[in-house]
Amino acid sequence: MAIGRTRRSASRATWTACAVLVVSASIAPQVITSAQPAAAADSDCTTYSVPTYVWEPATTNNIAAKRVLRKYMEWGPKSPDAALLDTLNTASVPRTSKVFTGGGDGILYEATIGGQVKAYKDKTATGGDLLTPVKTYSLNWSSAKRILTNGQWFLVFASDGTMDVYKQSSPATGDGTLTRVVNGTKSSITTAISAADDAWMVNSTMQWLKDGTVQQSSLLPVNLVTGPTVRLSGTTEIATGVDATQAWAPGPGAVSTQTVTDDPDTTGQVRTYTTGPWTQVDDVRAGIVGDIMADAGPCLTDPDPSVAPYFGIPPDDTGDAVTGDPAGDTIAPPSRTVTGTFALGNGQPAPGLPVTVTAPDVGIDAAGETKQTVVGTTTTGPDGSWSLTLPEALPASVQQVKDDNGGVLNLEAVAMGTTSSGVKMLAVDTLSAITDQAAVDTSIAGPDNGHSVKLIPNTVDAEGNLKDTFAASTESQTYAAKVENSPAVVDGEDPQWQSDTATLPADYDPYLVDGKNVAAETVRPPVTPMGSGSCDTIRMPISSKIKYTVVGEAHAGWDAKATFEYESSMNTSVETAIKSNGDWTLGGSKEVSHSVSISVGYTNKGPHYAKQYKVPIEYVKIKNQYICSGSVRSTWYKIEAKRYKAPAGGALGKVGKDVSGKDGSANFNRSKKAYRNYVERGGNAQLSRGKSIKFGGAVSFYGVSMGAKTGYDSNHKQKITAGNKSGKHWVWGKNGSISSGKAGVFYSK
Repeated sequence: MAIGRTRRSASRATWTACAVLVVSASIAPQVITSAQPAAAADSDCTTYSVPTYVWEPATTNNIAAKRVLRKYMEWGPKSPDAALLDTLNTASVPRTSKVFTGGGDGILYEATIGGQVKAYKDKTATGGDLLTPVKTYSLNWSSAKRILTNGQWFLVFASDGTMDVYKQSSPATGDGTLTRVVNGTKSSITTAISAADDAWMVNSTMQWLKDGTVQQSSLLPVNLVTGPTVRLSGTTEIATGVDATQAWAPGPGAVSTQTVTDDPDTTGQVRTYTTGPWTQVDDVRAGIVGDIMADAGPCLTDPDPSVAPYFGIPPDDTGDAVTGDPAGDTIAPPSRTVTGTFALGNGQPAPGLPVTVTAPDVGIDAAGETKQTVVGTTTTGPDGSWSLTLPEALPASVQQVKDDNGGVLNLEAVAMGTTSSGVKMLAVDTLSAITDQAAVDTSIAGPDNGHSVKLIPNTVDAEGNLKDTFAASTESQTYAAKVENSPAVVDGEDPQWQSDTATLPADYDPYLVDGKNVAAETVRPPVTPMGSGSCDTIRMPISSKIKYTVVGEAHAGWDAKATFEYESSMNTSVETAIKSNGDWTLGGSKEVSHSVSISVGYTNKGPHYAKQYKVPIEYVKIKNQYICSGSVRSTWYKIEAKRYKAPAGGALGKVGKDVSGKDGSANFNRSKKAYRNYVERGGNAQLSRGKSIKFGGAVSFYGVSMGAKTGYDSNHKQKITAGNKSGKHWVWGKNGSISSGKAGVFYSK
């Protein structure tokens, strides 16, 4: 670490099952002269970044579950450059325990419900664990109301205001002897601390918050015949009207607070103050929810204002400046030819199968049954691949849906057959085509071809009578529901196979039919090929719904602002889902555009702001049946996007989940150097060409979670504007440098 660390810090114990704070509107604190002892002048003080731990709320009501302890660094808590940096280091602690910092040197303690006090060493600065075991004491502090320590003295408060005092013989290591030196003392001060909304200790000062008022008392040494001890003496108000119900001291002369509100954009707001007199320094960041405790040194100094906050090693100060728009991907030329590949369940080619290509958007708004409009047929070759060239003049109905979708024609390719053991198989591929040069100018996605899709058992409904299996009562148990209610899925993909009633087991195998695995069986073409004169594919809509779908995100870390712009005329690719054997599998993506342009998004949010953005898209679930001469040969279900569509009286767009966990110094240090660039002070950079990354869990519809991605262009931008606090503001792309056009999304330090 590039910070000086000495012992004796602010500390407090915390153990509530979940920090749920409700506060009033912001009130300016009343300044009251502080009696807090000032830190001794020390020109050698180098502590400008303080380890700060957040014990995050429990995510389940299970009493046996654990809570996450996450380490942050509070940077410059007394300066206008204050920041709270996520180090990405975490540990799990039983929710029934009490956790408190141990007075400096990275010592933490856990008081267990089983009557033990465990000491740990935080070794993350040297690559070790956050909670490295040091020693276990046989002390039962499980019923304590709160525990406060400066490393040497441990003050254990009961609910009735009585206080025990213990002395640690080895504060710096946490492996000494804990001896009780005061037993059950009680005073107006101990009673006030026990009843406070929050309390903490810094050096020889006790501080506590109650109903917006911060007070403090001094811890005075006392020498008795039985040995040295301490007592609390004097009470002084530091400030009133403090809009918070949780606070901590990162060091002498400084206090930080947290406020939780019902507003998702401001909840978990951390602010910093100096004391003597009480003065607000900075709004640090929002989104920090949990029980917060600091492990500070006896002095604080301001960081170099020309250096952006960092954790661990200083950033590499070499790189290229980013200005203006980066280069975009090469736009594929328009083409009337669409291609794909069909394979067996084991990945081997599926040759000789008829392929029928239809335009599924034709009649998509019809309330009843409609026949699929066939645009062509072909056959898979020896390697399972197929190719189809669309006619120069498309049927009028097909041309209309293409025009309505911004010049992008959505297509559906279907192949089916029967295995050597008689099991019906089906494959559905969703793809798109751009046939006109004019459409290329407004679409970065380009032709969407070349998919390889596996045949899957078509056992969902041999007779065509099976009803839809979705049930609202079981939707909460699905993967889709869990993703929708959890932190953002940024890097991962949704599982290919999903159930709309439960979570599928890890060893789920869709190719097991009647106890036999048919993945490698040869598939023969059907007796009556699809698209023949006596056969039709019938579509019947089951349900539709408007769902807000993730289309991008923007990031602003240190001293920066984030802007995200989305225009509905832009192409967004949303995965489709197919069910032909009782469960859903994700297939190709459907391009969704709009003939009317509506711009939505957010502008100049930050610093320390990173949110996804969602727009309303209408989805439909359809029952498909392949019928020959009145006989149902196959049945399958499909979920697909229809169009951008704002609900009546609803939002044109919504801010989504917080993704600021991808920003900051720790993530920067883990990024590839080739992906890094910087924005100069007061400058800006934006992605306005190229493709975004695929966002897993972009939307959940009737128990199925699907991903989406959007192409950047002049109407869809991720932008960052740097402030004037530091010389360079570092940014880095997920999949490449910003100037390469392959970044997909860029993050901010």
